[in-house]
Amino acid sequence: MRTIGGAAGSDSPEVPDGTNVRTPPVSESTEAKVFHNIRGVIFDFDGTLYDNAWFGLYLVLAYLPDVLRIWRERLVRRCFEGRDFSTPEKYYRAFFGIMGKANRRPPNVMRNWYFRHYMPRMIRVLKKCYAPRPGVKELFEWLDSPAGVRNLPDDFPILAIYSDYPFLKERMEALGAPVSPKVRLYGPESFGAQKPAPRPFWCIAQNMGIRPEEILVIGDRDDTDGYGAYNAGMRFLCLKTGRRRYFKLDPYRNYPQPDEQQAGHMLPMYSATWDELGNFYRKYCRSGGQAGG
Repeated sequence: MRTIGGAAGSDSPEVPDGTNVRTPPVSESTEAKVFHNIRGVIFDFDGTLYDNAWFGLYLVLAYLPDVLRIWRERLVRRCFEGRDFSTPEKYYRAFFGIMGKANRRPPNVMRNWYFRHYMPRMIRVLKKCYAPRPGVKELFEWLDSPAGVRNLPDDFPILAIYSDYPFLKERMEALGAPVSPKVRLYGPESFGAQKPAPRPFWCIAQNMGIRPEEILVIGDRDDTDGYGAYNAGMRFLCLKTGRRRYFKLDPYRNYPQPDEQQAGHMLPMYSATWDELGNFYRKYCRSGGQAGG
């Protein structure tokens, strides 16, 4: 896995286990490669713009009688990963149909619980227990400030946030990150699909008016954010959070495949800590969009 600002090695150095590691050419830094010709950036929300550690536990503690419903909601959500129902209504009809069966309740009861109780509770937990990562609030405030409007480079990327949960605007506000009109917000109610389905990423690119290969997706999960970006033909930067469950693939290593038919394309991925990403953004703005070149 390459990191922002990491040193590039030879084309194919040997490692102790005998596998080959592929690295970018020495002549081109990793940050230059991942940010080159980027005209749009899509941020994930949960885990990316804030550290969502222990979020499930806080949700349960906020209302203990709902512990089983919360657990089942998360199980059902995992079953819906990558599924595309083409419209929001079809997505929610299927989602609450399964939720109803799991909880032995009619789908309309689960829909009412989800939108009137569960999501408002999620917003309250965000407001009470969490804060945006350093620089997130400042970035969005700066975008709408006179200084930001005056000093924003002409080629500054279009920014968007894409989450698998609804009420993104309200959750942003609860987090203390102001919602800038210059930042586009997307959720399941926008597409009727769940990451890593590629269509929402293509729709965001179309809405931005730019090609998928000109978009960088920044998220903390390679299995949803990463594969969604990869399937849509976009670049992906994995935020290093220290939570090892997110690092399932090293995109620069050729893993042996027991079944050659199951060996798909490798995930092109870069990684950085939030501080490294913030430093690069500041460097980008100071240099008028030429950082890393």
